[in-house]
Amino acid sequence: MKNRWMAMILVLSLAMNTAVLAVAGYHYFDRNRRPPAATLHSPERDYHFYEKLGLTPAQLEEIVPMANTFHKSLKGLHSDMEAKKSAMINLLSGKNVSPAKIEGMRKEMATVQDSIQKIVIAHVLDIKDVLNSSQSKRFFELLSKSMHQEPGILIRAGEQ
Repeated sequence: MKNRWMAMILVLSLAMNTAVLAVAGYHYFDRNRRPPAATLHSPERDYHFYEKLGLTPAQLEEIVPMANTFHKSLKGLHSDMEAKKSAMINLLSGKNVSPAKIEGMRKEMATVQDSIQKIVIAHVLDIKDVLNSSQSKRFFELLSKSMHQEPGILIRAGEQ
């Protein structure tokens, strides 16, 4: 009888340990399979798309300054957008909410978003001009893959 209880406790312990390992493994693999951001830079993996294209030294010399300027511009615009989001929250949470002020803030936010989109599109076209046809094809495959796998990626470009 004593051995039977001991065997049941060991089986229960084994089942619990297996469940804990399965959950931990699932979360580990789920976190590590996420695609890089389509902003041409992945803060999680610390690389840019252009580093995956097999560029020549001359191409790198041309692209690196463009990427640095691009990320600085986006960082400033994202800071502006964060400030506008906070202002919108303050407007919405206050008493006597003014529809005119809300509409004005919404238009300001739309203007910043439009600027972000224009900068991203111009940067993609600038990068495309430096690449050869096979690199360009690979670049747009990477861009397409990450755009379709992670919603809102162009909005979250740069550091957060």
